Amino acid sequence: MGTFMLCWLPFFLWYVITNLCGTDTCYTPDIVIAVLFWIGYFNSALNPLIYAYFNRDFREAFKNTLQCFFPCCCTCWKPSSPENFV
Repeated sequence: MGTFMLCWLPFFLWYVITNLCGTDTCYTPDIVIAVLFWIGYFNSALNPLIYAYFNRDFREAFKNTLQCFFPCCCTCWKPSSPENFV
């Protein structure tokens, strides 16, 4: 929850302030707006890492997915393995 707040709070503060005082009065350069959006989008990139760290079930599923994408490092999911059907 903290990561979500840190990533999206700057954007939403800018959005509320801009709507309260108007776009002419509170001019914001386009680069600042783009950076605020990308900080918020960065939250989506952090979510799998956060879930993988704190949730054991998600960690196992994430590990299996990565193993399938990088078969040179580990073996991929095998349908004959009983633990894959849980």
